Amino acid sequence: MLFSRIRNGMSDFSKNHRLLAQFILDNPNDVAFMTAAQLAREVRVSESTVFRFATQLGFEGYPDLRSVLQEEMMESFTVTDREQAYTSTNEEDDLLLKGFRIDAQAILEAASKINRADLYEVADMIVHAESVYVAGERSSNALAHYLCFYLSWLLPHVHHLNPDYALEKMINLSPRSLVIGITFHRCIRNVVDTLALASRLGLPTVAITNSESSPLAKKASKVLPAPCNYISFIDSYAGPISMINALILAVSRRKFGDTGKSFAGLEALWKERGTYIMDSHREG
Repeated sequence: MLFSRIRNGMSDFSKNHRLLAQFILDNPNDVAFMTAAQLAREVRVSESTVFRFATQLGFEGYPDLRSVLQEEMMESFTVTDREQAYTSTNEEDDLLLKGFRIDAQAILEAASKINRADLYEVADMIVHAESVYVAGERSSNALAHYLCFYLSWLLPHVHHLNPDYALEKMINLSPRSLVIGITFHRCIRNVVDTLALASRLGLPTVAITNSESSPLAKKASKVLPAPCNYISFIDSYAGPISMINALILAVSRRKFGDTGKSFAGLEALWKERGTYIMDSHREG
């Protein structure tokens, strides 16, 4: 664990590194969402010292250290812990703006860590599968619905797996089916069990989760990690949504290349049925 690594290295740290180490140990809830500049200002050291401290601990840079700290805090935090940690900050910004900043950080982190080869490999799996079933429950159920909604524009064989009969449904799936599970941090047991059963049945599986070491990832043949933070008691899905958007785009490129012509039929149906309320100024 990060805290053990910091404590074990205390005797080897320089004076400024010891100050940083002690501040992190004393204020992990705050540091988990501080930028390098904010941490440097709090400890009264230079920003470059923060980055050197992170590399001494074995990280590529401070963002990686902060990600690990967030992971460890998220795994053990209850909803009450999250709310108290979020509101206990001494930052001048109000709590609403802090949420926007956390989301922006997650999106940038997702962009910096995206593995394009893995993303396109999963896109190929989706395109070539006989059927695709996406499992998500509680708040991550919204992400499963979102992924299925947009993939349905491109493919006829994508289904949102109903948790009420997920196990019964999978027993009858063909070996060419693909099962995708979505859950983060305190992983939802039913989603993990669904992927575990799919794996046991010999089906290819994909996990969209916060880490390659999460319980869901351990049941998957392919993992798409996406940073997932919290805003008070809320699971913040800005990072996962960005990753899912990238996956949808990758599927569209693998399926069609240029999707312009393929959407013409959809646009005609939407217009015929009056699906959208058009701006009267644009129509005039």
